[in-house]
Amino acid sequence: MNLSLGEFQALVAKAFRGGGYSWGLTEEAAFAARRIAEAGAPAGDIIVRLLDKIDGVPLQERMPDSTWRSSGSGLCPVCVGVSIADEAGCSQLEIGPTFEPLLIAPFLASSLRAGRATTEQEPDTGRGYLVEWSNRSCSIAPNGSLLEISPSVTMSPLDGPVDVLISRPTRMETAPARPERVLRVVLDEAVFEQLRAFAHRTYAPATEASRLAGAGGADDD
Repeated sequence: MNLSLGEFQALVAKAFRGGGYSWGLTEEAAFAARRIAEAGAPAGDIIVRLLDKIDGVPLQERMPDSTWRSSGSGLCPVCVGVSIADEAGCSQLEIGPTFEPLLIAPFLASSLRAGRATTEQEPDTGRGYLVEWSNRSCSIAPNGSLLEISPSVTMSPLDGPVDVLISRPTRMETAPARPERVLRVVLDEAVFEQLRAFAHRTYAPATEASRLAGAGGADDD
């Protein structure tokens, strides 16, 4: 299935809503999914794995506490990202077991862009972010671009939640080349159908009255 970025973002938003997220978190999750898709990561696969793993888990067990840990089996990266954004970023952070940590990266990128927009001083060109987890990583340039997503992110999926380290290197040794921006999202048919299944939960179930009110619902004798 070949979707535009807008179509993919809309589908992901419905899937997260069907997964029990609030409207606010749904919009944030869809934005994060679009950003990692633009950067060339397998966003559809990542979203499906996340929704499968936390399906039915109460929201409070997905959210980080004051020590950046979860009261449940693992943190939701969207909830972590929103919490970081509310604090206008971070300098260094050790986060407890988290599902699909790559989804944190877009929120860090947004905090950098917000910082550039609200300060009159030129930002330190070497102060981006580095997100590391389970021998995988994603670097984020000071201008908010997602850079150098570890190749292993596109290979074997994580078995479960993993610890995450977020840091701000004093200076990047070299400026990594920005990857070519992806303009369309290609989804495996199975992934597309799983996203649609979550999205379908947002639809009101049909009733006898609604069926009869539909076109061709009843025939006059």
